[in-house]
Amino acid sequence: MLKHFSFLISISIVLFIGCSASEETTKQTEKKEPDVYIFDDIQKDEVKINDTTKTIPTVEEIKVEPVKSNPVKTEPIVSVKKFIIQLGAFTSHERAQTFINENKSKTELSMIIIYRDQIKLYAVQLPPFATREEAEKIRNDFWQIPSFKDAFIISTEQ
Repeated sequence: MLKHFSFLISISIVLFIGCSASEETTKQTEKKEPDVYIFDDIQKDEVKINDTTKTIPTVEEIKVEPVKSNPVKTEPIVSVKKFIIQLGAFTSHERAQTFINENKSKTELSMIIIYRDQIKLYAVQLPPFATREEAEKIRNDFWQIPSFKDAFIISTEQ
């Protein structure tokens, strides 16, 4: 009888443990929603709810006020003509520099070297003049010097 009694106690313990384990498993599998933390300190004013029952106004219902603006005063674009005297044109920068070195003692005006892409040459020029008359007077003076007999005036707009 003691064997039967210990057998019954063993079976009871096994059943008790088995039932409690299946109950815990059932609790874990039933819980499918994630844990959600609710913020209790949110104020009513901070919560914004979209009201989907309102209709969107039509174009005719919207009143558009014309924008008042002050007219912007713009300055007219004035192109300034400048007149440049070109004294010579050379195929290399070195040749242009040699021309300046040989002739700088013949004038007090500074001579500059400009690469002119239109003609693919290095041009020796004087600084620009404001009026054509001034440029013509200087050019006529330069024509008196044999090295500058081919000088001519170029007009540019800036």
